[in-house]
Amino acid sequence: MKTTFKRVSAFLAAAIFVIASCTPVETDTDTDNNGLKPDNTEQNGNENTGNENTGNENTGNENTGGNENTGGNDGELHASLQGSEYVPIALDEYSAEAIKDKVKAAYYVDDTNVFYYIWEGTYNAGTSSGLNFYGEAVTWTSLVVGNVGWSGAGWCVTNPEYVPAFVSSEDDIANWKLHLAYKGAANVAHCMILYWCGGEYKFAIGQGTFEDSGVQYPAIAPVSGEFQANAWNEYEISLADTGFDYSKDNTASKANILAVLSGGTAGTTFDIDAIFFYKK
Repeated sequence: MKTTFKRVSAFLAAAIFVIASCTPVETDTDTDNNGLKPDNTEQNGNENTGNENTGNENTGNENTGGNENTGGNDGELHASLQGSEYVPIALDEYSAEAIKDKVKAAYYVDDTNVFYYIWEGTYNAGTSSGLNFYGEAVTWTSLVVGNVGWSGAGWCVTNPEYVPAFVSSEDDIANWKLHLAYKGAANVAHCMILYWCGGEYKFAIGQGTFEDSGVQYPAIAPVSGEFQANAWNEYEISLADTGFDYSKDNTASKANILAVLSGGTAGTTFDIDAIFFYKK
């Protein structure tokens, strides 16, 4: 069976994808991206003219999960934007501006070195309704599971030279975290997968348990300690827990950074925002 990918541009959403699924998939082997193929659809700004758009215009509603990013000095920013060093993947323009002087590397989607991929047909476009995690009226990545029985999407750097080490030493890894914000329904879990130097680390977010390849992944607790349905929930993962050496370049092949699996129940929603590595 031939597999194809749909390429999706999200405003300031960035980079990296790997497919991992409990459903075996045969991939083409004549490409230089491990059988992963983006389509050739052109996009214009935030509007995706051929594929699902990962976000739509946000028209309001109060943000119940994050704090408003008002700019100014660090004391006026959300705690997650007061770190010392950053490697953003997907971040709104206002928050990106607030941390720009602390960025060591960036994986914002540029459709040249960095892409956002969706396994064709596995997700449809969702709606970015309300404010984002930081209280801004902007878009974020919003997806809805389709009806093909499984789902997979992620952030992919296709230029191996674009993924250098961003942690200064093995000892420094303990100071770094992966940050993300998720909003979804009650009793629904999603599997997130981190990749570095050929390794993978899986964890679940949301509520309940996600099963992948026969392994159960209970959803981890958000920063608040308790998941709130249909509101923004903040998550932080210590990079030390992954077992990866982020002080080594991830340039051996086309680099996969982060992926998501949402299962095969059609209509399941997945909204994610504020994805970045940072050092406190």
